Amino acid sequence: MKQGPYSNNVAPISGTFSFSAWDRGSARDSVAGTAELKTPDGADWRLVLKGVQTRDVPFNPRFGGVVAPLVYHGSTNNHTPLVPTIRSEVAVWTHGELSRNGQVVSDSAMVHAMLLSRTRGRDFRLECYNCASNPVEELQLQIAPPEGKPKLDGPGGVLFV
Repeated sequence: MKQGPYSNNVAPISGTFSFSAWDRGSARDSVAGTAELKTPDGADWRLVLKGVQTRDVPFNPRFGGVVAPLVYHGSTNNHTPLVPTIRSEVAVWTHGELSRNGQVVSDSAMVHAMLLSRTRGRDFRLECYNCASNPVEELQLQIAPPEGKPKLDGPGGVLFV
């Protein structure tokens, strides 16, 4: 937990992330988007979303491709109890092609993104455990390798932005 995606092991990065998501029921949901990130080690990461995730992310089971709105995590007994209870306006489970410095790292990276109530402070460390009443002003992007593939070059083997 101290080195994983839900830890306070944080570092500043720069980049952009945009996506479109349509909540049309589990069989018809749709997700598209791209992220371009620069990490403190100087690496340039690019993620191109390819559609709805049909398998659970190992550390974060899914409800479907797109869910909006929802209160979960933490004390709700829904999903990962290691993270604060949050209110999410939109959550997506998708997959995509992930590149590092122009080289494809994974053609099927597992991705979870949420627009949620603020959980972290200005230093990006967790501020609360029950954060559902905070304003929705935080975007989280989690990128993990597919099951059985090598970990990514990030704390806990994932990119957690």
